[in-house]
Amino acid sequence: MTVTQSFGRAIICAFILILAMCGGCLARAENAPAADNAYLDALQGDWDMTGTLLGKPVKYHARGERILQGGFLRLHMIDAADAPTYEADLFLSYDAHADDYIGHWLDRFGAAGARVVASGKRNGETLVIQFPYAEAAFKDTFVYDAHSRTWSLLIESQAPGGAWSNFATYTLAHPTRKTAR
Repeated sequence: MTVTQSFGRAIICAFILILAMCGGCLARAENAPAADNAYLDALQGDWDMTGTLLGKPVKYHARGERILQGGFLRLHMIDAADAPTYEADLFLSYDAHADDYIGHWLDRFGAAGARVVASGKRNGETLVIQFPYAEAAFKDTFVYDAHSRTWSLLIESQAPGGAWSNFATYTLAHPTRKTAR
């Protein structure tokens, strides 16, 4: 066997190993309990996101969609103002192996705020994930109302003494369509 043949076989073996590893990852994502996937899937679509941020009224346009072959639900949010001042992506996924959810919030403020990944649990229609930032922890509580097909999101920050306070509250509702007369 030549050096070229040995190198070729090594490349093929490495490729097969990578495919096997990726297949295992896909199998885990596909084997997530249906209820956990359905919960996140309910965030798909276009949303009007209204609420308060630090006590002041805000409004965003949001869009939820499955990305990365369904491995994550991305919720893209952008300020509804004519000149948007805020934009963010929240990535959510269920880890069947650890039996928990993870969240990663990326926004216009860049890398410093993106260093932390949240984790948490769902109880019925309520998902609570916590971001353990060094300066102060944040807790996001999502509640889905299947009857009205709306969501609420409460974001709380933790004070140095451990007390939680409201940082932001939002309601997500599908935009109403206006019909032509």
